[in-house]
Amino acid sequence: MRGVARPTRASRIVFELWLPEAGWNGRYYQLGNGGFGGDLHHPPLAAEAARGNAAAVTDTGHTGDGFDASWAAGHPERVVDYGHRSIKSTSDAARALIRAYYGRAAAHRYFAGCSNGGRQALMAAQRYPDDWDGIIAGAPANLWTDQLVSFAALQRRLRTVPGAWLPPAKLPAIQRAALASCPVATVHDSVATDPRLCRFDPARLLCRASESDDCLTPAQIESLRRITAAGYQPTSAAVVENWNRWIVNPDTSSPSQLIFATQAFRYLLQDRPAWEVAAFDPRRDVPSARVRATLDADSTDYRRFRDRGGRILSYFGWADALISPGAGIHYYHRVQRIMERARTEGFYRLFMVPGMTHCQGGASPDAFGQSLSASALRPDRRHDIRHALEAWAEQGIPPDELVAARYRGGDPAKGIAATRVLRPWRLEPRRRSTPPVSSRKVKRQQ
Repeated sequence: MRGVARPTRASRIVFELWLPEAGWNGRYYQLGNGGFGGDLHHPPLAAEAARGNAAAVTDTGHTGDGFDASWAAGHPERVVDYGHRSIKSTSDAARALIRAYYGRAAAHRYFAGCSNGGRQALMAAQRYPDDWDGIIAGAPANLWTDQLVSFAALQRRLRTVPGAWLPPAKLPAIQRAALASCPVATVHDSVATDPRLCRFDPARLLCRASESDDCLTPAQIESLRRITAAGYQPTSAAVVENWNRWIVNPDTSSPSQLIFATQAFRYLLQDRPAWEVAAFDPRRDVPSARVRATLDADSTDYRRFRDRGGRILSYFGWADALISPGAGIHYYHRVQRIMERARTEGFYRLFMVPGMTHCQGGASPDAFGQSLSASALRPDRRHDIRHALEAWAEQGIPPDELVAARYRGGDPAKGIAATRVLRPWRLEPRRRSTPPVSSRKVKRQQ
């Protein structure tokens, strides 16, 4: 069923709620949106309903493409709806409709999303802790305004400073040099299982003679330093559809960090429709406190959510070239400092996935049930992040590991290429990292 919520006179929040006609398991899942929102994506709703879950998604208060923020121009209430209010409005409407349809309330309520959807997930736990029993926050863009400013700063340098552009043809050399700086035992199939252990210095790639694809000029070295300082890992620079798509995409009309920055500064963060990345000025182009408070899921205080039994599972791909994995880890450490490490791990766990790009994909096992394109190897709490969260929230069984799978050709029907055991994040890097398990070994374990 489709409905419209109007929490303010300027709001028009469209949502869809899918209700299994038979076999409802008593769970409600609300799903997040990518980018700038604006759509009602049906396949994930159908998948949740097939699992027996009631499920809803919202358009976040406007209709549009996830890479287009023009809807925000002159509409501050739409920005609030996108930032967080649509989460609550959809949740409240779904609660009432579920009770009316089934004659009872949902026994357990979950929010799941990745990227901006991960931001929404953490926002749900921070602002509306009484509404949720469990949260799945994938690659959360929770400090969304900082991330957008970072996009603008990187793209301005790459595209306007003379000689600073990093040609995609140089990415393989960057990745090879970065991997060579890692302890041998922590690199498997050209994937750094723990990039913290690598000691990469971009200066090693300085061209000693004429420039080629195997070396960098001083200006390019400085660009690379800024990219890595923003939290992106050079050990995955050459992964297909990664840096070449999001960071150094020569196509200025293709979805990338450039598009996100341009749309954000034109319409979402400021009202400057003619803004171009070449004009970015870090002293002037600063999001207001009001915009930050609306868009950023920046709180580190989860006491109310924790004390009522709420649980959070978060994940990040080490190879993510859109939302910085370094920034994600930094936020998790902030939560640990505020709430103490042991208490944090009692309700909030982060899984870092070697070789995984944005939300899923990459050059390593990446599928643990987090999306339709990353289906779990088995429907249980060890292989499927949804089952893991449900077991934790409903039975008190904490997830000490997740098993990620990589399928041949990305197709589960073609069989397993490899698996990897993922363990909850720890501040201290391990001396050795778990390599992927071959499909032959998987068969012996079954």
